[in-house]
Amino acid sequence: MYQFKPMINPLISRLFILTLCLTPVTLTATSQPSWGETESIETTILQLTEEAKLQTEQGQSQQAIGSWQQILEIAQQHNKKNLQAFALVGLGLNYHDLQQPSTALGYYEQALPIAQQSGDRRVVGAALNNMGASYQSLGQYQEALTYYQRALPITQQVDKPVDTAKTLNNMGEIYNLTGKASTALQYYQEALYLAQKAGDPLLQQEIRNNIAAIAN
Repeated sequence: MYQFKPMINPLISRLFILTLCLTPVTLTATSQPSWGETESIETTILQLTEEAKLQTEQGQSQQAIGSWQQILEIAQQHNKKNLQAFALVGLGLNYHDLQQPSTALGYYEQALPIAQQSGDRRVVGAALNNMGASYQSLGQYQEALTYYQRALPITQQVDKPVDTAKTLNNMGEIYNLTGKASTALQYYQEALYLAQKAGDPLLQQEIRNNIAAIAN
C-alpha cells in the first residue's frame, strides 16, 4: 500500500464554487411571510454567502464554518436543495483547510446526493473532486483516483476549464505518488493547457511546479 513520501508535498486542488444560482425561497403553506420578508430572506442568504466565500478564500476557516453553518440551516429551513449542497461543500473545504479530511469527507458525502437531486452539476463535480482530495489527504490513493475519474466528465460537461484542469492536476498527482510518472506528466500537460486557456496564473504555476517535480 502506497504511503505519502516525506519529500513530496502535493498541492491538492479543491473545487470552490464561487457563484451560485439561487432559486426563490420555497415557503410552506402554513407559514407564508410577506413579500418583504421573503425579500429579506434572499438578502440574508446573499450576504451570508458572500461573507462565507470571502472567509474561505482568506483562510479564515473557523469563521467561515460558522457562516456556512448559518447558510445550511436557512437552506434546510426553506428546502433550498442547491443551497444546502453549496453550504455543505463550503463546510468541507474549511474542515479540509483545518487538516480534518475525514470530517471534510463527511460533508462532501452529504452534499453529493443533494446536489444530484437539485441538478446542480457544477456542485456535483465539486463534491466528487473534493471527496477525491479528502481521500488523497488520507493516503487512500486508489479511492481518490476513483472520485477524480467520476468528477472529470462532469466538469468537462459543465465546460469550466479551471475545474477540469484542477481535476486533471489531481489525477496527475495520484499517478505521480503511485510511481507512474509518465502518466502523471500527460495529465499535468493537459491540465496546464486548460489552465492557460482559462487564464488562471496561480493554477498554471502549481501545475508547472508539479511537472518540474517529475523532472527532478
